Amino acid sequence: MKFFAVVISLIIISFILQEFVPVFDWAYGSRLLIVHAVFYTIAVAVPFPAMLGLAMVTGFIWDARYHLPVYPPEAMQGIFTQAELPFGFTILIFGLMGSIIQGVRPLFRRGRWELPVFMIGLCTTLGLLLEYLVISFHRGGLEIPAELWWKLLMTALFSSLISPFLLLLLSRLADRFRYRIRMKGLKRRYTYDGDAL
Repeated sequence: MKFFAVVISLIIISFILQEFVPVFDWAYGSRLLIVHAVFYTIAVAVPFPAMLGLAMVTGFIWDARYHLPVYPPEAMQGIFTQAELPFGFTILIFGLMGSIIQGVRPLFRRGRWELPVFMIGLCTTLGLLLEYLVISFHRGGLEIPAELWWKLLMTALFSSLISPFLLLLLSRLADRFRYRIRMKGLKRRYTYDGDAL
């Protein structure tokens, strides 16, 4: 139970740090999405029901902070139309991408980090692409400029670069609070009988 309190604290800290992360103009206007990287790192380490609960919390806080209503130009003061992304849509994205990343959880539990690191970057990219497609559908037209692909690629790269440090931090915290991430007894032990040789 202490580990899950620490995990929620990590999510809250990631929201605070996200406010100070600048946009990298040299990388096609992309930015490091700390909240996404932290959530997907946690998603690979916790069971599926806990991941869904954390997706709900993280998505709700993200939408509460970044949900923007659309004000038509001729609108009266205080009147707005439906936002391009409905409130709560981020919960769906986090839940869907967290479900995908749960597929590599057994590898992470065995101590293999290569594919989880790749999947954290991929899920970040897929989530952003899904948001863009929904916004394009809402606007009534689909245009995918080349800059968008570079922006998604750079965002995935930033998430992949930070994720090994987050996975290491999460493993250390799990050991500290006696939460077992790694499976035991998975390695095959070979014994050689001297008579068989």
